[in-house]
Amino acid sequence: PPPPPPPPPPPPPPPPPVEYSQSMPFLVKRKALNGYVGDVGFDPLGFSEILPMDWLREAELKHCRVCMLATVGFVFTDFLTLPGSIYQVSTLDAHDVSVASGSMSQLLLWIGIAEIISVVAIQQMLAGSGRAPGEFGFDPMGFAKDASKKADLEMKELANGRLAMMAFSGMVTQAVLTGNSFPYLY
Repeated sequence: PPPPPPPPPPPPPPPPPVEYSQSMPFLVKRKALNGYVGDVGFDPLGFSEILPMDWLREAELKHCRVCMLATVGFVFTDFLTLPGSIYQVSTLDAHDVSVASGSMSQLLLWIGIAEIISVVAIQQMLAGSGRAPGEFGFDPMGFAKDASKKADLEMKELANGRLAMMAFSGMVTQAVLTGNSFPYLY
């Protein structure tokens, strides 16, 4: 009699479960986002799989902080102006006047110096210095002494910064479209 046929091979293991993004439930959540404050799985273009996540978070926090200041500053200049004829311009025209007077080049110089210093800090962070993205040890009031409170403050900074990025973009667009000062409605 012929030998019995060999047993069939075991079935392949099931694929791992797919974790979907909280912010865009039809997209797969990127693994590199795990463990970061404010992670809702938003990375539709997959930058976190191409670039270092610490560098991306550093850039996001920098843009958040700049836009939080810019949002307040953009509205503030519609209510208070400095004395002198050069300052009696609309918020939208202030950029052109600053370029013409040369003050914008000084701003470019000082921001350039700050950026050069930040490049050194970012390179050290990416090399494993232990510095968290966006962390410069600036907490003169001691708000973040408690770890749970620090995580809460980091989340608030990120959420308000993301809102400020959208707010500033909308305010500038509305101001250009209407040609008016605050509240940029008509």
